[in-house]
Amino acid sequence: MDFLSGDLDRMFTVLFEMGKVEPLLNRDWKKLYIESRDRWSEVSHAIQKLNSLTNLRDMRLFLETLPGEILDALVVEVARELADFHGRNESLH
Repeated sequence: MDFLSGDLDRMFTVLFEMGKVEPLLNRDWKKLYIESRDRWSEVSHAIQKLNSLTNLRDMRLFLETLPGEILDALVVEVARELADFHGRNESLH
């Protein structure tokens, strides 16, 4: 399984600024997660590419080329990884 590397907050910010986060807030996230797993090879490829990019402009340009379903999956993945990160930090304190 591939994970996003680098600053997850930056990735979330780019997706939010592109208007990709808010439309998903009222959707069924369990279903979104399952759909992202069904297309994991495409999501994984996008994650690998994003991990190679070093600035927000390049990230945004790349994200703009992706189909909506992959963008949705990336929003779910960023949210999942951020939740995991913050959950680990809470358990350390």
